[in-house]
Amino acid sequence: MKNLQGKTAVITGAAGGLGSALASSMADKGCHLALIDSNQAALSELIKRLEYPHLRISSHIINLCEQTDIDSLPAAIASVHNSIDILINNAGMTIQKSVENHSIDDWQRVFNLNFWAPVSLCKTLLPLLRQQRSAHIVNLSSMAAFYGLPSQSSYSSSKAALQAYSESLAAELNRDGIVISCIHPGAIKTDMMMATLNESDDLKQAQKTWLCNNALASQQRLSPSGLSAQFKVTHPV
Repeated sequence: MKNLQGKTAVITGAAGGLGSALASSMADKGCHLALIDSNQAALSELIKRLEYPHLRISSHIINLCEQTDIDSLPAAIASVHNSIDILINNAGMTIQKSVENHSIDDWQRVFNLNFWAPVSLCKTLLPLLRQQRSAHIVNLSSMAAFYGLPSQSSYSSSKAALQAYSESLAAELNRDGIVISCIHPGAIKTDMMMATLNESDDLKQAQKTWLCNNALASQQRLSPSGLSAQFKVTHPV
């Protein structure tokens, strides 16, 4: 989907580093936005910065780990935008603990946001996406899906699961004209990434794993705006 003019995109985790950079970049290209986040203050600040009077920009404060919140989205989005062209599953989290200290509750929290939330959103918003002659779902995975990171077993596993889900989704929805992309960013200088590195018990090893096993990140540690400038909703799985 090369031309974003007049399209409508749903972005989760919109108030975060990458999410806000994507929102700004897509608004610059004339894309209407439905922005989702659980942080009301941060999302309100983002909305203030997006001064595009000709665009429809809505904010939706929900907990993506609550199915009832997700179930309310189609009606809320349709009341403003009528339809959806693009869904970007960007929201995510990580927990920095060794394998032996990772509790089952930790695993469930990470998978609920990184994997189950995208699965639920794809299923719930599919009717709105199918209304278009062509639509696009973008799932934000990670290079961690291919290179296990120390003290981030749940994060790496959740991103690998999202990659596999995206491949199945692409095979099923291809006949409907819905393109699926699974993006695998490397080291992006967001608050979450820097906090993760700084909290690591083995900081040097964590940085080495990120930067050496990742061809993109080995060249430069990207900023959110740097990645969003390269981000194009054009590449299917």
